[in-house]
Amino acid sequence: MRTLFAAAAFAVAGAVAAQAADIAAMTGHMTKLGADCSALVYYTAAPDGFHVVVTTQQGRTSRAAVERFETVLAAGQSAAVSIPRTAGEAPARIVLSNAGDHLHIAKPNSAVSAR
Repeated sequence: MRTLFAAAAFAVAGAVAAQAADIAAMTGHMTKLGADCSALVYYTAAPDGFHVVVTTQQGRTSRAAVERFETVLAAGQSAAVSIPRTAGEAPARIVLSNAGDHLHIAKPNSAVSAR
């Protein structure tokens, strides 16, 4: 089911601007990280924190590289996901933070380090 959700979200990603976002549990957020790279972020809330899933896609074909990252963030914790680009380019980066009642997604490449 999660794979189907991720595939559907990537299919409709279009030209979503890379921007900061605050999302509620079970709300997917698509971020375009470059011409051929995007990330889908969603989470579920549990007693031990937010169970966050980030699925990235690099390429526009059915054979595009897809990676999945999962973590649990307690209140106040952050995690960074770094996506490599071509030689000579800085990696795309998103920072996820548990803000207590929502997940904050920092603009790609706007944060220097995760807490």
